[in-house]
Amino acid sequence: MADGGILPRDAERTVADALLQALRADTDVQAVFGDPARIHESETQEPIYPYAILERHETRPAGSAGVSGTEHILTLGIASRFGGRRYAREFMGAIRAAVERAELAIAGQRAVLSYTSYGDVFRARDRRTLRGLLRIRIITEEII
Repeated sequence: MADGGILPRDAERTVADALLQALRADTDVQAVFGDPARIHESETQEPIYPYAILERHETRPAGSAGVSGTEHILTLGIASRFGGRRYAREFMGAIRAAVERAELAIAGQRAVLSYTSYGDVFRARDRRTLRGLLRIRIITEEII
């Protein structure tokens, strides 16, 4: 059991795995990113567009009322090479809606809050790829 300002041992891994699994299983996400959905944990050698990748995962203690908790800020990068900004925003919208619907299965924890806190679309350096960034905030509490 974690206490005070100490994070549970596998907090990052279990929450990231649960989020990626929920996104990959969502039918709206599959409609945009294929089936199986191209939602990756790390860089791929030969990506198929569009795809999303987990780029960053920050954590910090966030317990309250005597229960250990953790705040997770996950950043997903989205890459597309067709359809312009409109489609890039559609891709981000599919993930945003899936996050709001998701019931994350996290061993020993429950997600008490899950939402997208930031989104942006911009052109990448290669001038062909549109990049989207979504920042997702998840707060979990230890099940006692």
